[in-house]
Amino acid sequence: MTVLASVSLATFLVTGLAATQFRSQPLPPSNRLARDEALRQSVNQLEEQNRALKARVQALQAGVKAGEDESARRSSAAQQLKAQLDDEKTTAGLAALHGPGVTVLLHDGSDPNDPADRSLGWTVHYQDLQDIVNLLWVSGAEAIAVNGVRIVPTTAFHYAGINILINNGSRLGAPYTVTAAGDPSSLGKGIGDPDQLAELKSRSRIYGLGLSWLRSTRLSIPAYDATFLVKDAQPLG
Repeated sequence: MTVLASVSLATFLVTGLAATQFRSQPLPPSNRLARDEALRQSVNQLEEQNRALKARVQALQAGVKAGEDESARRSSAAQQLKAQLDDEKTTAGLAALHGPGVTVLLHDGSDPNDPADRSLGWTVHYQDLQDIVNLLWVSGAEAIAVNGVRIVPTTAFHYAGINILINNGSRLGAPYTVTAAGDPSSLGKGIGDPDQLAELKSRSRIYGLGLSWLRSTRLSIPAYDATFLVKDAQPLG
């Protein structure tokens, strides 16, 4: 729009200037030489002004082109930065994901009512969840959640009374649903491997502790929404 406006303005100025010059130099028809000389001078002046206006238009066009190139460069850089940030957020668990995967269901078994049995083998321990999560990672999981809470590399599991505490404050209770996004075949093969989770599977047979899994073509993994607590570490500086 700027270049078109400049060209139109230049044309208008040239036309107006020519008309003004011819009106301001009335010469007798009989004075042909003087009239021709005046016309020649007017033409030369118009050509000179036309060259100046063309140079101005070219400069404006170059400015517009440079602005467009700079805008495109910044836009490309911004898009690359956004893509990089999105990748980092995904890696850190700060972005919700969806896709195929497996769902692991885990619940407490039956209390044997045996005072001598202090193992509490019929309950789900935090180590059980740790073992399942670690096995899913090794089997190729790309994202994991437990009872809707995103698991990240800094996630720790602890006891909190009859509940399990993870992510610096998320309190979970049985039954447990572990969702893992990734290749369903690889994840299911890892969970179903008889050499994996042997102790948990044994307790499942003895105490009726629930352990099952199913494959899914589409499941959702929420973003990590807890707080990263940094107490002792400090940034380099």
